[in-house]
Amino acid sequence: MTYKYEEIKDIKMGANYNKNFTEFRVFAPNREKIELLISDDYRKTRKEKFSMVKEDYDIFYCKIERDLDGYFYSYLVEDMYEVTDPYSTASSINSLMSAVIDFKKTNPKGFNKSYKKNLENEAVIYELNVKDYTSNKNSGVKYRGKYLGLSEIETNFCGQSTGLSNIVDLGITHIQLMPIYDFITTFEEDEKFFDDDNYNWGYDPELYFNVEGSYSTNPYNPSRRIYELKKMIKTIHENNINVIMDVVFNHTFKTKDSNLEILAPGYYHRKNKDGDFSNGSGVGNELASERPFVRKLIIDSLKHWVLEYDIDGFRFDLMALIDIDTIKIALKELKKIKPYIMIYGEPWMGGESALPIDKQILIGSQKSNGFSVFNDRYRDAIKGDNNGYSKGYIQGNFFLKNQIETGIAGSIFYDEKRNGFADDASEVINYFNCHDNLIYYDKLKISLNHDDDINLIAKLGFAILFLSFGKPFIYEGNEFNNTKLNNSNSYNSSLSVNGVNWQDKIDNLEMFEYVKDLIKLRKKLKIFNVIKSSEIKKSLTFIENLEDHIIAYKIKNRDILVYIVINALDKEIYIDENLKNKIFEGEKDLVKIFNQKGIINERLDISEVNYLGKKSANVYIRGEKNGL
Repeated sequence: MTYKYEEIKDIKMGANYNKNFTEFRVFAPNREKIELLISDDYRKTRKEKFSMVKEDYDIFYCKIERDLDGYFYSYLVEDMYEVTDPYSTASSINSLMSAVIDFKKTNPKGFNKSYKKNLENEAVIYELNVKDYTSNKNSGVKYRGKYLGLSEIETNFCGQSTGLSNIVDLGITHIQLMPIYDFITTFEEDEKFFDDDNYNWGYDPELYFNVEGSYSTNPYNPSRRIYELKKMIKTIHENNINVIMDVVFNHTFKTKDSNLEILAPGYYHRKNKDGDFSNGSGVGNELASERPFVRKLIIDSLKHWVLEYDIDGFRFDLMALIDIDTIKIALKELKKIKPYIMIYGEPWMGGESALPIDKQILIGSQKSNGFSVFNDRYRDAIKGDNNGYSKGYIQGNFFLKNQIETGIAGSIFYDEKRNGFADDASEVINYFNCHDNLIYYDKLKISLNHDDDINLIAKLGFAILFLSFGKPFIYEGNEFNNTKLNNSNSYNSSLSVNGVNWQDKIDNLEMFEYVKDLIKLRKKLKIFNVIKSSEIKKSLTFIENLEDHIIAYKIKNRDILVYIVINALDKEIYIDENLKNKIFEGEKDLVKIFNQKGIINERLDISEVNYLGKKSANVYIRGEKNGL
């Protein structure tokens, strides 16, 4: 049968609960017999069995007229295969059975009430893993590594903020949560939580509508994990931070034995011309997002997370594997619910795909489409490639100056020399590392000599990142030189590698304060909130004909005039009057407000500035009244 997404988009799939009855719907083309199994205990081998009726659009339907709140269910396919519901919104421990729950009972007191909604052009994004962030005993958190651990506020170690309080203190506006949907590669039992061999980032999706249970204090209770996640989101919102969810719709962990493939053989996954599963994900398969019921599953899942959990945005893993039409439709639907919702993702894939190239979301595909992509070009220009020894601009490869200036301009088409891939700066996520590959500090360590000042170089990278147009993004612990011991792919390494050690913050407090100052400076000036290409070109001017190790630019926005001067050399530069006039264009009424130590409390008149510190970013503003 041929389906159109528009015809099926409003059909309620999965288990739809009412106190007096629950309706079940599951898509299963090419199947003639599906039965519903229910039980009040997922461990029972004997379950009640009900026939399901095949209706329009190859959907099997059943209605049970009693209160099923707290019951478990599954589908029996052709008397042979018992599978969970792809639309499971709750489940038993380890996803053995789907669960029916009354979602009205899962809301913490005051959930979904009014809170500050941070605008996309003001975003400062912070990626973290729930388990990593508070797992260490020195986090001072009671519920270490759990949703409730990120619900605790005013925690500290040696007098310095930890956990969520660290993020609040830093000035972050958006937290990006690594997978919190149900994934299959960890055991959810609490007694196994801290086992070294029971760790995974979670890019192995099982149930797209369900909450990961290992981060709950009671994974046996299907409702408890939902309540605790909502409490965490509520607490984050109460601290004026938006929540972005990492989603993995490019592949499923299982292929032939997945619930999707058993229910609808050959439908949910793309195949090559030879009949093999297409492997653009690099891990065995890829979802066929362009097919109506796959598109529906993706969009229904996204809407569920927004409507039920109050999620504010989504980061798409390997976004190139999701056809651009699905993303456009999803964005349109989500904007109806939350006009300020943010969508962005990775404009690449892990291998060749059967998805036609004109449907792939590659760098440049985001142009004027309302979503953003990660700026890997700027990432590599700043600090070199992800895992190797190559160097970027901050380590001394000054031939990358044009690429850096392109990134500073928001990767728009600024001019022939600085020609980016974006129509405007809102389409760009600027970063130098995320969870993948070497963490920032480890990358710098392997690419620098022993006598290089790694802290000054790290600061320079942060300054370039935050003093650019586009949305800045950092990873957990970047702000205090967190290390993963040079592990470049720690997806299943233990917490000794992945866990955030808050001693690092104590040892690198100066770095933390510097990054905090940069965020404060960016927020105070507001000049980087400009996103339109025409407005950036109007406000931003690069100072031309300087040596490659010097980048200087001015930004004039209404009554604010700012000069930013970067010295990427590992030595001080003397500024004589000629160079001073060239950089500052004869402007006399300037005050220096930022250097490699952060925000300067003592105001320095431009006439007193005769040196640029080594590996430094320096900010000058016109008029004392505009100081911080």
